[in-house]
Amino acid sequence: MTTPVYVSPFTGTVVTPTDVSYLALPFSTNQTLNWPSTVNGAEVVAARIIDCTASTSGLSIALPQGNQGTLGSDILFRNLGAFSFLVTDYTSGASFTVPVGISKYVYLVDNTTAAGVWNNVTFAAGTSVADAASLAGAGLTTVGGQLATTQNLVDVTSSPVINDLSRAATFVWNGGAGTFNLPIFSSLSAGWFIGFRNNGSGSLTISPVSPSLINGQSSIIANPGDSGFIMFDSTSNGFVTVGFLTAPNVTFTAASYDVDTIVGNTLNLVSFAPVIQTYIAQSGTRTQTLAVTLPAITQIYILVNNTNQLGYNITFQNQGTSQPPFVLTAGSIVTMLSDGVNLYPLTTGSTGLFYATNGTAGLPSFSFNNDTHTGMYLVGTSILGLSANSTQLVSIDNTNPSQPLVTVNARLTAQLISGGAF
Repeated sequence: MTTPVYVSPFTGTVVTPTDVSYLALPFSTNQTLNWPSTVNGAEVVAARIIDCTASTSGLSIALPQGNQGTLGSDILFRNLGAFSFLVTDYTSGASFTVPVGISKYVYLVDNTTAAGVWNNVTFAAGTSVADAASLAGAGLTTVGGQLATTQNLVDVTSSPVINDLSRAATFVWNGGAGTFNLPIFSSLSAGWFIGFRNNGSGSLTISPVSPSLINGQSSIIANPGDSGFIMFDSTSNGFVTVGFLTAPNVTFTAASYDVDTIVGNTLNLVSFAPVIQTYIAQSGTRTQTLAVTLPAITQIYILVNNTNQLGYNITFQNQGTSQPPFVLTAGSIVTMLSDGVNLYPLTTGSTGLFYATNGTAGLPSFSFNNDTHTGMYLVGTSILGLSANSTQLVSIDNTNPSQPLVTVNARLTAQLISGGAF
């Protein structure tokens, strides 16, 4: 079977009756081009401009049959992919490489054979293969010759200078209370943003220059552990945060426990430990201390021993800690901080019972705003003292219950007894 040849009656040269101007050609196997006049739906057409994207190395594209094309027929190959490829003639004879980012222009100069004779011209590289390192700017770097996003971490302990050149930087605060001053909006380019984290021990105030606002406010406060991104809104000339959460609403959980109904001497609250825990005794039958185990988490507790029974102590300890248990005596209210390991009592109060320090005659535990040197104090175990002007006047001693003793260290006057001074 002879291959059809299309010859112009006017010039005597082969002509191509149709023309395809452009083709986008992603390919993962070797390709063969066909003239538009002979191509069917399953074949690849030889367009005038072909944007080529090879998915792997070692691939090739064969030019269309030379003796079916007219002299001067041309094709521009542009390599937009990450791999170079070969362009061969129709018989896989002559070939040349199209490197990554390079364009090759070929044109037919001899159509007497199936292979044909093709000349090629190399065009300059386009922006698609510009050197990645030269393109990298704020927030961009290169990895394996390709652009990649990055973050420039800046650790600071004093207010940093933040300006348009700070784009994509993340400022990490490591001081106490501090301030980040955002730049004036007129100095910023569109799309500007920075990251922040309060890694310090105090609050961090972030303030824009008036009239700009941040999240609709003149400033925001980031507490230790807070972080996020600050975006410049060129529409409002203000700033918004992304990933920065406002202080959540605190929800308190509470539960009451009747110590007399708890079987055994332990209570495990690892799976659920209410913030407010109240312990009561309905029947008064417990005779031993109750040991409560709390989860190893950061939390604040309010612990109430409302058993009102002498010796009804309750101990608390975080799971897995070696810290000695904290003892909550009857009538005590304690605000407790847990750091996940240890328990730290913050405040101590009482429920119906009052516990004071021992005091002294000079500074009795129970005294008065206008006279702190007069009042009642604990002299020793089972010994109550009354003092006035920093001097003990009465001692009530019951260290020996069979011989209680009241000692008066002053002249005693009985007004209703005749001659009652003694």
